[in-house]
Amino acid sequence: MANLTKTQAKKRIEELKEKINDIKVELEDLQSDLENESGDIEPYEGKDDLTPQQEERQEWLDETASQVEEAATNLEQAEDALDSIE
Repeated sequence: MANLTKTQAKKRIEELKEKINDIKVELEDLQSDLENESGDIEPYEGKDDLTPQQEERQEWLDETASQVEEAATNLEQAEDALDSIE
């Protein structure tokens, strides 16, 4: 097993932080897309209310957006933890 220098470790940490940031940006984009799709659901022409299927889809989109937001927050915490390494 090769010795890992401090410089090498710091370089790998920086690379991981970049990957985390890239994934976080993708998650934020997905969250936005989910929220926009949910907000675009409207009753069919001539109707006042959403159908049960539309409500179910909207609920799924909203719940998924919330879970994606939580995942992005968790990645941000991981990134912060890596930032604290000296």
